[in-house]
Amino acid sequence: MNSSNTEGILLVATGSKHREEAIKSVDYIKPHLNSRPITLVTDKPSDIPKGLFDTVKLHPNPKKTYRDKIEPLETLPYPRTIFLDCDLQLLQPIDDIFKLLFHIDLVGCHAPVRWCQWKDPNVPEGFCEINSGVIGLKKSRRQRLLIRKWLHFYDEIKVPFDQASLRSALWWSSRKHRLRLWVLPPEYNLRTPKPWLAGSGMAVKILHGRIIEDMKEPLIKYLNEDIDQFRSSSEFPTGQNQEVKKNIQFTNT
Repeated sequence: MNSSNTEGILLVATGSKHREEAIKSVDYIKPHLNSRPITLVTDKPSDIPKGLFDTVKLHPNPKKTYRDKIEPLETLPYPRTIFLDCDLQLLQPIDDIFKLLFHIDLVGCHAPVRWCQWKDPNVPEGFCEINSGVIGLKKSRRQRLLIRKWLHFYDEIKVPFDQASLRSALWWSSRKHRLRLWVLPPEYNLRTPKPWLAGSGMAVKILHGRIIEDMKEPLIKYLNEDIDQFRSSSEFPTGQNQEVKKNIQFTNT
Protein backbone atom coordinates (compact mmCIF):
# COMPACT_ATOMS: atom_id res chain seq x y z
CA MET A 1 0.00 0.00 0.00
CA ASN A 2 1.43 3.39 -0.97
CA SER A 3 1.87 6.12 1.64
CA SER A 4 0.00 8.85 -0.19
CA ASN A 5 -2.96 8.50 2.20
CA THR A 6 -5.57 8.64 -0.53
CA GLU A 7 -7.54 5.91 1.27
CA GLY A 8 -8.33 5.44 4.93
CA ILE A 9 -10.80 4.82 7.74
CA LEU A 10 -12.82 7.36 9.71
CA LEU A 11 -14.20 6.71 13.20
CA VAL A 12 -16.31 9.14 15.23
CA ALA A 13 -16.67 8.77 19.00
CA THR A 14 -18.15 11.27 21.45
CA GLY A 15 -18.73 10.54 25.11
CA SER A 16 -16.61 8.32 27.35
CA LYS A 17 -18.39 5.07 26.45
CA HIS A 18 -17.87 5.52 22.71
CA ARG A 19 -14.30 6.79 23.13
CA GLU A 20 -13.42 3.60 24.99
CA GLU A 21 -15.11 1.54 22.31
CA ALA A 22 -13.17 3.37 19.59
CA ILE A 23 -9.89 2.67 21.39
CA LYS A 24 -10.69 -1.04 21.61
CA SER A 25 -11.92 -1.20 18.02
CA VAL A 26 -8.44 -0.51 16.58
CA ASP A 27 -7.36 -4.09 17.33
CA TYR A 28 -10.44 -5.38 15.49
CA ILE A 29 -10.04 -3.36 12.30
CA LYS A 30 -6.35 -2.54 11.78
CA PRO A 31 -5.14 -6.06 10.81
CA HIS A 32 -7.21 -5.98 7.59
CA LEU A 33 -6.49 -2.42 6.43
CA ASN A 34 -3.24 -3.18 4.58
CA SER A 35 -1.47 -0.25 6.28
CA ARG A 36 -4.20 2.28 5.51
CA PRO A 37 -4.47 5.04 8.14
CA ILE A 38 -7.24 5.57 10.69
CA THR A 39 -8.59 8.98 11.67
CA LEU A 40 -10.61 9.46 14.84
CA VAL A 41 -12.90 12.45 15.43
CA THR A 42 -13.78 12.85 19.11
CA ASP A 43 -14.90 15.39 21.68
CA LYS A 44 -11.85 14.78 23.93
CA PRO A 45 -8.66 14.11 21.95
CA SER A 46 -6.64 14.32 25.17
CA ASP A 47 -8.26 11.06 26.37
CA ILE A 48 -6.94 9.10 23.39
CA PRO A 49 -3.61 7.24 23.82
CA LYS A 50 -0.81 8.76 21.75
CA GLY A 51 0.06 6.90 18.56
CA LEU A 52 -2.98 4.64 18.55
CA PHE A 53 -4.63 6.46 15.64
CA ASP A 54 -2.83 8.04 12.71
CA THR A 55 -4.80 11.26 13.21
CA VAL A 56 -7.05 12.46 16.05
CA LYS A 57 -9.29 15.48 15.44
CA LEU A 58 -11.56 17.50 17.70
CA HIS A 59 -15.25 17.15 16.88
CA PRO A 60 -16.53 20.58 15.78
CA ASN A 61 -19.95 20.39 17.43
CA PRO A 62 -20.52 17.35 19.68
CA LYS A 63 -24.09 16.69 20.81
CA LYS A 64 -23.62 13.08 21.98
CA THR A 65 -26.38 11.97 19.62
CA TYR A 66 -26.46 10.18 16.27
CA ARG A 67 -25.92 13.60 14.71
CA ASP A 68 -22.28 13.48 15.83
CA LYS A 69 -21.37 10.92 13.18
CA ILE A 70 -22.87 12.96 10.33
CA GLU A 71 -21.07 16.31 10.60
CA PRO A 72 -17.47 14.97 10.26
CA LEU A 73 -18.48 13.22 7.02
CA GLU A 74 -18.70 16.58 5.26
CA THR A 75 -14.93 17.10 5.49
CA LEU A 76 -13.47 13.69 4.72
CA PRO A 77 -9.89 12.96 5.81
CA TYR A 78 -9.10 10.97 2.63
CA PRO A 79 -10.23 11.12 -1.02
CA ARG A 80 -11.69 7.63 -0.52
CA THR A 81 -12.90 7.20 3.04
CA ILE A 82 -14.74 4.37 4.74
CA PHE A 83 -16.64 5.40 7.86
CA LEU A 84 -17.00 2.64 10.45
CA ASP A 85 -19.00 2.44 13.65
CA CYS A 86 -16.93 1.46 16.67
CA ASP A 87 -18.91 -1.69 17.51
CA LEU A 88 -17.71 -3.80 14.60
CA GLN A 89 -14.88 -6.07 13.53
CA LEU A 90 -13.22 -6.61 10.16
CA LEU A 91 -12.89 -10.30 9.30
CA GLN A 92 -11.49 -9.86 5.79
CA PRO A 93 -9.64 -7.15 3.85
CA ILE A 94 -11.94 -4.46 2.43
CA ASP A 95 -9.72 -3.33 -0.46
CA ASP A 96 -12.56 -3.87 -2.92
CA ILE A 97 -14.72 -1.22 -1.23
CA PHE A 98 -12.00 1.33 -1.91
CA LYS A 99 -11.88 0.16 -5.55
CA LEU A 100 -15.62 0.83 -5.86
CA LEU A 101 -15.04 4.38 -4.62
CA PHE A 102 -13.03 5.19 -7.73
CA HIS A 103 -16.35 5.12 -9.60
CA ILE A 104 -19.12 5.32 -6.96
CA ASP A 105 -19.92 8.24 -4.64
CA LEU A 106 -21.34 6.20 -1.76
CA VAL A 107 -21.48 2.51 -0.89
CA GLY A 108 -23.34 0.86 1.97
CA CYS A 109 -25.62 -2.02 2.93
CA HIS A 110 -29.37 -2.07 3.44
CA ALA A 111 -30.47 -1.82 7.05
CA PRO A 112 -32.15 -5.03 8.30
CA VAL A 113 -35.06 -2.89 9.57
CA ARG A 114 -36.29 -1.10 6.46
CA TRP A 115 -37.88 1.88 8.27
CA CYS A 116 -37.26 3.22 11.75
CA GLN A 117 -39.76 5.59 13.39
CA TRP A 118 -40.35 7.77 10.33
CA LYS A 119 -40.63 7.16 6.59
CA ASP A 120 -40.40 9.96 4.04
CA PRO A 121 -43.58 9.77 1.91
CA ASN A 122 -41.72 11.35 -1.03
CA VAL A 123 -39.25 8.45 -1.35
CA PRO A 124 -40.28 5.23 -3.17
CA GLU A 125 -40.79 2.36 -0.75
CA GLY A 126 -38.21 0.18 -2.50
CA PHE A 127 -35.52 2.79 -1.82
CA CYS A 128 -34.79 1.33 1.62
CA GLU A 129 -32.72 2.70 4.46
CA ILE A 130 -28.94 2.23 4.33
CA ASN A 131 -27.25 1.21 7.55
CA SER A 132 -25.05 4.14 8.55
CA GLY A 133 -22.46 2.06 10.43
CA VAL A 134 -20.46 1.13 7.32
CA ILE A 135 -20.37 3.78 4.60
CA GLY A 136 -17.80 4.30 1.86
CA LEU A 137 -17.57 7.84 0.49
CA LYS A 138 -15.72 9.40 -2.40
CA LYS A 139 -14.61 12.96 -1.63
CA SER A 140 -16.39 15.32 -4.02
CA ARG A 141 -18.89 18.14 -4.35
CA ARG A 142 -21.66 15.51 -4.55
CA GLN A 143 -20.52 14.02 -1.27
CA ARG A 144 -20.44 17.38 0.51
CA LEU A 145 -23.90 18.32 -0.71
CA LEU A 146 -25.23 14.94 0.40
CA ILE A 147 -23.88 15.35 3.95
CA ARG A 148 -25.21 18.90 4.22
CA LYS A 149 -28.64 17.67 3.13
CA TRP A 150 -28.44 14.77 5.57
CA LEU A 151 -27.74 17.20 8.42
CA HIS A 152 -30.60 19.41 7.26
CA PHE A 153 -33.06 16.51 7.19
CA TYR A 154 -31.82 15.17 10.54
CA ASP A 155 -32.39 18.52 12.23
CA GLU A 156 -35.72 19.08 10.48
CA ILE A 157 -37.25 15.63 11.05
CA LYS A 158 -36.12 15.45 14.69
CA VAL A 159 -35.96 11.65 14.67
CA PRO A 160 -33.11 10.57 17.01
CA PHE A 161 -31.89 7.78 14.72
CA ASP A 162 -29.97 8.90 11.65
CA GLN A 163 -30.95 6.44 8.91
CA ALA A 164 -34.38 7.86 8.06
CA SER A 165 -32.79 11.22 7.28
CA LEU A 166 -29.97 9.52 5.36
CA ARG A 167 -32.53 7.75 3.17
CA SER A 168 -34.19 11.08 2.32
CA ALA A 169 -30.84 12.74 1.63
CA LEU A 170 -29.71 9.90 -0.63
CA TRP A 171 -32.91 10.06 -2.66
CA TRP A 172 -32.63 13.83 -2.95
CA SER A 173 -28.95 13.66 -3.97
CA SER A 174 -29.57 10.91 -6.50
CA ARG A 175 -32.19 13.02 -8.26
CA LYS A 176 -30.68 16.48 -7.89
CA HIS A 177 -26.98 15.76 -8.28
CA ARG A 178 -26.86 12.29 -9.82
CA LEU A 179 -25.18 10.82 -6.77
CA ARG A 180 -23.89 7.35 -7.64
CA LEU A 181 -24.96 4.85 -4.97
CA TRP A 182 -24.05 1.16 -4.75
CA VAL A 183 -25.64 -1.26 -2.28
CA LEU A 184 -23.28 -3.95 -1.00
CA PRO A 185 -24.46 -7.43 0.06
CA PRO A 186 -25.01 -8.07 3.80
CA GLU A 187 -21.65 -9.85 4.13
CA TYR A 188 -20.08 -6.37 4.17
CA ASN A 189 -22.10 -5.34 7.23
CA LEU A 190 -23.56 -8.35 9.03
CA ARG A 191 -25.81 -6.87 11.72
CA THR A 192 -25.80 -9.34 14.60
CA PRO A 193 -28.54 -7.62 16.69
CA LYS A 194 -31.11 -8.64 14.04
CA PRO A 195 -31.87 -11.95 12.31
CA TRP A 196 -29.18 -12.35 9.66
CA LEU A 197 -28.30 -14.46 6.64
CA ALA A 198 -24.93 -14.79 4.92
CA GLY A 199 -25.11 -15.81 1.29
CA SER A 200 -23.47 -18.88 -0.21
CA GLY A 201 -20.09 -18.31 -1.83
CA MET A 202 -18.93 -15.19 0.03
CA ALA A 203 -17.05 -14.74 3.29
CA VAL A 204 -18.38 -12.26 5.83
CA LYS A 205 -16.10 -9.22 5.73
CA ILE A 206 -17.55 -7.05 8.50
CA LEU A 207 -19.22 -8.27 11.69
CA HIS A 208 -21.30 -5.45 13.17
CA GLY A 209 -22.72 -5.66 16.67
CA ARG A 210 -21.74 -5.98 20.33
CA ILE A 211 -21.07 -9.70 20.84
CA ILE A 212 -19.70 -11.27 24.01
CA GLU A 213 -16.04 -12.20 23.65
CA ASP A 214 -16.58 -15.92 24.24
CA MET A 215 -18.92 -16.05 21.25
CA LYS A 216 -16.72 -14.26 18.72
CA GLU A 217 -14.28 -17.02 17.81
CA PRO A 218 -16.89 -19.77 17.26
CA LEU A 219 -19.13 -17.32 15.38
CA ILE A 220 -16.31 -16.29 13.00
CA LYS A 221 -15.47 -19.96 12.46
CA TYR A 222 -19.12 -20.70 11.65
CA LEU A 223 -19.33 -17.76 9.26
CA ASN A 224 -16.14 -18.17 7.27
CA GLU A 225 -14.86 -21.74 7.60
CA ASP A 226 -17.24 -23.05 4.93
CA ILE A 227 -18.55 -20.24 2.75
CA ASP A 228 -20.17 -22.58 0.24
CA GLN A 229 -23.16 -22.93 2.55
CA PHE A 230 -25.73 -20.40 3.72
CA ARG A 231 -25.18 -19.31 7.32
CA SER A 232 -27.92 -17.81 9.47
CA SER A 233 -28.86 -16.63 12.94
CA SER A 234 -31.42 -19.43 13.14
CA GLU A 235 -28.46 -21.86 13.26
CA PHE A 236 -26.12 -19.65 15.28
CA PRO A 237 -28.11 -17.13 17.40
CA THR A 238 -26.19 -13.99 18.29
CA GLY A 239 -28.54 -12.56 20.90
CA GLN A 240 -30.57 -10.73 18.29
CA ASN A 241 -33.33 -8.56 19.73
CA GLN A 242 -35.82 -9.80 17.13
CA GLU A 243 -36.43 -13.34 16.00
CA VAL A 244 -37.77 -15.02 12.92
CA LYS A 245 -41.17 -16.54 13.74
CA LYS A 246 -40.91 -20.32 13.70
CA ASN A 247 -44.54 -21.28 14.27
CA ILE A 248 -45.52 -21.21 10.60
CA GLN A 249 -47.50 -24.29 9.55
CA PHE A 250 -48.04 -25.51 6.01
CA THR A 251 -51.06 -27.57 5.04
CA ASN A 252 -51.99 -29.27 1.80
CA THR A 253 -55.35 -28.30 0.39
